[in-house]
Amino acid sequence: MTAIATIRSLVITQIPLAPDMLIDRTLIEIAREFCTYTRAWRSSVAATVTAGTLGVALTPPTGGELVDVVKATLDGYPLTKKTQVQLDELIPKWRTQSSAGSYITKGDTLNEVLVAPLSSTTYTSGLTVRAAWKPALTATTLDDMLISNHSDALIDGVLGKLFGLPDKPWTSGGLASHYQASFEIKKDVARQQSTDGDMKGVVRKVRYGGL
Repeated sequence: MTAIATIRSLVITQIPLAPDMLIDRTLIEIAREFCTYTRAWRSSVAATVTAGTLGVALTPPTGGELVDVVKATLDGYPLTKKTQVQLDELIPKWRTQSSAGSYITKGDTLNEVLVAPLSSTTYTSGLTVRAAWKPALTATTLDDMLISNHSDALIDGVLGKLFGLPDKPWTSGGLASHYQASFEIKKDVARQQSTDGDMKGVVRKVRYGGL
């Protein structure tokens, strides 16, 4: 994991008057936005499905929160992603009806998924989830691969937001627009590169000019 202070030092070279706490908070907000939109921070986790218990708590990587399930298997068999609304339409009693699970959806609590219908069998470490994550608001580090692949995008996002703050010694509408536009382009590129399951069918946006 990469300390936030490492990225902060790169921002300070552009805005030396910005307070450390403001930079750190802005970086976390931008990283959360970036990861939610792109699904760029991913890892696989194993969890236990307990008979008669709908919710399964996933253990996130350090400083992470669940954004979405990319793909999942139960006892080696693939599960189909659905929303809870879709499951209500497909299997009205999926929350109470016990049978072999064939669907997965996000739960109602942090870092929770639901395997549907309700499982009648316990699968110890039998659920494997490829998940997308975002930094928690309390995170003090960021994923190494996220920084390695997307530090330029994150820095652009931070600079765009900080330069756009009103009535600061460093306020600059022109620089804010420049860095924000660059951040948006890099977000789209990162989203397009997310290809291992959850981004199928996404309309590709092509931006002209400034590339």
